[in-house]
Amino acid sequence: MKRLLWIFPAAMVALAGCGGTSDGPSYLATNTLAGTAATGAIDGPAATATFDNPVNAEVGPDGTVYVADFYNGRIRKIKDGVVSTLVQAANFQRPFGLTIAPSGDLYVQTDANDSLERSSDTGTIWRVNTATGALTLVVRNVGRPRGLLALADGRIALSDIGRHQISLLDPTTGVITELAGKRGGIGYVNGTGLASRFYRPYGMAQLPNGDLLVADQYNYSIRRVTLAGVVTTYAGIGQKGSASGALTRARFMGPQDVAVDARGNVYVADTGGFRIRLIARGQVSNLAGDGIGGYREGFGTAARFYGIEGFDLTPDGSALIVADGTGGEVRPYNRVRRIQL
Repeated sequence: MKRLLWIFPAAMVALAGCGGTSDGPSYLATNTLAGTAATGAIDGPAATATFDNPVNAEVGPDGTVYVADFYNGRIRKIKDGVVSTLVQAANFQRPFGLTIAPSGDLYVQTDANDSLERSSDTGTIWRVNTATGALTLVVRNVGRPRGLLALADGRIALSDIGRHQISLLDPTTGVITELAGKRGGIGYVNGTGLASRFYRPYGMAQLPNGDLLVADQYNYSIRRVTLAGVVTTYAGIGQKGSASGALTRARFMGPQDVAVDARGNVYVADTGGFRIRLIARGQVSNLAGDGIGGYREGFGTAARFYGIEGFDLTPDGSALIVADGTGGEVRPYNRVRRIQL
């Protein structure tokens, strides 16, 4: 989902103050970019527009924010303070995974296929023209690959939360090649290719050297995967918790997405803990959120989140754009949030 981004000096200053501490800087402001507590599908000014469980956000090169509006079955976009609908089609339902390819096309994963069948096997990948919203079906019924990451060579990495596997998709042919993890094989095993194991691998990002980072949700860890399929643990110990500190001692409550900046700083949507975590200089710290599910604007760990299932960095690396939805529950959380770094 996440591309490498250049960090401007303001963000560098912010990051310099938070490595190795338990709480992030108090001056990192979290506010609402778009949406309200209300459920709906209203386009228009960001402050009055409505969503129905926004689950993921991807930021384009020009700063346009694309949102997977899950229960509305739409891709929405936020540009210049206005929300509009980019994709709405009768055979396009339950979008989740998002990534923008080097070509500029937006790739979207939906849980339902184009016949509106929905199971753990009906995940479908679409290509979206961001100028027109035109949809092209790339491949259907490929599991539940909610994690998408466009690679520089045109392939798309897929992380499948139901098959517990990382694969590579050639979108020109629809051919999928297994990279790591055994289909259906749940576990927490480092190794190479099919010998490794995951437990609901979710969002992905790419380190400056090209390796993938994977939010391994129910292993409560961030895993590292080379493009040769070698899997190691990047952070976490495989046990649930919210401990900050060194990579080999830190714990996560249920990480669901990751983002990486050009300096190698890693941001983690620790969805189970209602926090945004930061990995920098070998340390895990809390960047934003107080660990209680809800909604509150604020600075650093005084802010409050609920869904935080997917996020992305802005092109200049100065902010995180967070889809802060309902987590699939009936809750008054239908916003897209912005964290100033």
